[in-house]
Amino acid sequence: MPHFASHRAEQRPVPAAPERLIPPESLNRNTAFNHLWIGETASQFGFQVAGLAFTTTAIVVLHASSAQVGLLNGLQTIAFLLIGLPAGAWVDRWRKRRTMITADIVRAVALATVPLAWWFGELSIYHLMAVVAVFGFGTVFFDVAYQSFVPAIVHNTQIGQANGRMEASVQVARVGGPGIGGWLIGLMTAPTTLMVTAGTLAISATAVATIPGREEPPRKRPGVKLWSEVREGIDYVRGEPLLGPLFVCIAAAGLFGQGVWTLMPLLALRELGMSAQAFGTLLSVGAIGGVLGAMANRRIVRNIGEGHTIALFNTVAACVNFGMPLAVLAGRHAWLILVLVGFIASFFQTVYNIVQLSLRQRICPLPLLGRLNATFRFAVWGAMPIGAMLSGWFAGIVGIVPALYTFLAMALVAALAMWFTPVARANRVVTCA
Repeated sequence: MPHFASHRAEQRPVPAAPERLIPPESLNRNTAFNHLWIGETASQFGFQVAGLAFTTTAIVVLHASSAQVGLLNGLQTIAFLLIGLPAGAWVDRWRKRRTMITADIVRAVALATVPLAWWFGELSIYHLMAVVAVFGFGTVFFDVAYQSFVPAIVHNTQIGQANGRMEASVQVARVGGPGIGGWLIGLMTAPTTLMVTAGTLAISATAVATIPGREEPPRKRPGVKLWSEVREGIDYVRGEPLLGPLFVCIAAAGLFGQGVWTLMPLLALRELGMSAQAFGTLLSVGAIGGVLGAMANRRIVRNIGEGHTIALFNTVAACVNFGMPLAVLAGRHAWLILVLVGFIASFFQTVYNIVQLSLRQRICPLPLLGRLNATFRFAVWGAMPIGAMLSGWFAGIVGIVPALYTFLAMALVAALAMWFTPVARANRVVTCA
């Protein structure tokens, strides 16, 4: 149920039980959702620009090795491995809006230290790694909080539509973020670009802070230990017949998929000799496919079902990504291969992401949602630093292209395994309140 009290109730001279707002039938008129959407969009743009700036700073400015680049990418998601599970229990205990604002402020301050250190000639790879780690910790809390916030401010039947808009923001950020980031890097250098990123996080914090209405405090459970609540989330996922097996497949896909995306900048910037601006533009054009996927996901699900969409679209994306290492054989046309791969894979991966996230949100009881999201984030994003560090280490031994083929093959195996889960076999979802 919605968790906001109306402004009129707050203005009454005599205290009264807070009224619960019924979300409008149209998401376009849902002010709370639209403010959250703006905040999430600004945060996603910041994330995309920061990701390119971090990698470019390490490779071009600090001349980091393949292993160091792998470690850097690993540190950006290691927070999900270290605190991913308790973060869900904490978020379920906290006000979601306040959590998102705090996460944005912490990340903005951390980013601002990079250009300051660079201006004074004190920037090192270890400083950059520390900032990346703090950035990742803030992202854990922001992401778990906003995903848990959506079902509280929209109708249950609108969760898929709301997630589609959120995912569209992710893809628009993937389209515009790297291109803007590459242009900014060319204009003002990679470290200075992170100051602009801090500004997008300030916009995000402002948008979330101005969500109308008052968020109700989470229900307190006296005497219940933190780890007991964490176990409740794990037990729910393990015992849920649809989510349990899917959980394992998604975790494996996250591990090997992150290895692939860690090696891609090394392939483009080192093997193919692209500039940061060209690489950013390439990512932007390729990600247009993700925008189209976000727009088409509801029609696709209606035609082939949720379970088949999850398995089929992740498998197709994994197959298409094999075009990445083939780009080294294309000579001056390598950029075209990477654009086509990015466009097609982004379309299929986006539809897959929206559908499996909406499935989780819709079937889970609201009091457990933060822990459910955190458990999945722990599995997927917690596996990412392992994949990133393994891929960087492996590339240092066998080379970038052989390592890329290896991680692509393992990601395909994880995608094929989804066909054997109950979600794909049943091809339906049982909803609950």
